[in-house]
Amino acid sequence: MPISGIVVSCRPDEAGGVAEKLAVYQGIEVHGVLADGKIVAVIEADTIDAEVDLVKGLQQMEGVISVQLAYHNFEDAAPEGAHPAGF
Repeated sequence: MPISGIVVSCRPDEAGGVAEKLAVYQGIEVHGVLADGKIVAVIEADTIDAEVDLVKGLQQMEGVISVQLAYHNFEDAAPEGAHPAGF
C-alpha cells in the first residue's frame, strides 16, 4: 500500500477551504495549513496507480495551484520475491 507525504499549494486566502475539501477525501489526512497557502497532507491508496489518480484529481481541484511529493513509500507494493534475500 503506497503512502505519500504531499504539499498542496494554493493561495493563502483559499487554503482553509481547500483543506476542508481535502479532509473529506478517503485516503487523505490533512496535517497542517501554513500561512503561505501550503497544506501538508498524507495520502494512502491500495495501489500506486490509484495514488497517481488521486494526485491527478487533487491537481484539478479548484483552488489548488500544485501538488508536490515530499515522501513516498511503496515497498510493500513490490511483488513477492522482488527483493534480494536479507533486504
